[in-house]
Amino acid sequence: MKLFALLTAVFLLNAADLRAQAVEQLLSRSEAGEFAPIPDIPEGSLENVASVEEADEYAMPSGPMPREEYFHVRAPFAETEEFSRSAAEEPAVRSDRASIPYLMLATAEANAQGVDLALILAVIKKESTFNPNAKSKAGACGLMQLMPSTARWMGMKDTSRIFDPGLNIKYGTKYLKYLWGEFGEGSPADLDAGSMTLKTTRMAVAAYNAGPGNVKRYNDVPPFRETRSYVKKVTAYFLDFETALN
Repeated sequence: MKLFALLTAVFLLNAADLRAQAVEQLLSRSEAGEFAPIPDIPEGSLENVASVEEADEYAMPSGPMPREEYFHVRAPFAETEEFSRSAAEEPAVRSDRASIPYLMLATAEANAQGVDLALILAVIKKESTFNPNAKSKAGACGLMQLMPSTARWMGMKDTSRIFDPGLNIKYGTKYLKYLWGEFGEGSPADLDAGSMTLKTTRMAVAAYNAGPGNVKRYNDVPPFRETRSYVKKVTAYFLDFETALN
């Protein structure tokens, strides 16, 4: 019995010594920076996400964009002077804060992702006229007319929920911010009438309609009737919402 007790004590001492060595090695590796750092949660998004994993969905994608979105408009008809004039003269529909649908959801994403609220609302108005069930012939879905492939690329795990207003605005805003990073100038968080006249701003807005590939091809708003009209209407709606929100 004494021999057994002695052997047991020796075993326990060795095990404790091994554990201490393992802990010391882990601390040493951590100090050396061998472990990936815990990702930062985007500023202002804590109230909108449930965990660090969900917060990571705000990170921009690293893989290539789906080709059908990279060159979204496939029928590049040159804009005529007559069409340009009629589009420019089309008046905006006036709004007031109380009448803006989905304002709380859009405001939450504007704050979380650092994108101007009036720009988000202008894109929603042009894309779907605030109809959460809107679906185009090409398959674009919801308030911000997201293609399922684009939503998946942007990080939406379950694209069967693409019509959900909150998720649609979240990933539509994320895509808008991505395009701003490709073409825009400065921060998209606080824009004004002057910002909307910049070539870089018009290119970012155009890319939401025509795809970034077409915008890069022309290094400007592409000469497509649909896209030229799109940029003008989004700009007009932006100015309308900017007035309503202030």
